[in-house]
Amino acid sequence: MASSKEEWQKYQDALRRGDREAAAEAFRRYQEARRREGKGGSKPTLVSLKPRKTYPHAIPLEQIPDELERNPEFFELMKRMVTKEKT
Repeated sequence: MASSKEEWQKYQDALRRGDREAAAEAFRRYQEARRREGKGGSKPTLVSLKPRKTYPHAIPLEQIPDELERNPEFFELMKRMVTKEKT
């Protein structure tokens, strides 16, 4: 089984490729790896304060993979945040 660091790298690679489904699956594997390592205790929420977005303003961590698959705008936001790439 891969470590959370390895799964995070796979998630970043999927984001860079622009593959929403692969990114969502990689994020799910990352979350599972964190739980196996005993690092999944908190319940953080991703919050966006920008108005007029096509995704919810507060997204619980466990719903991020679903939102990645469903919403291209949210995928692009995560891609910019995680890979630190400018568009």
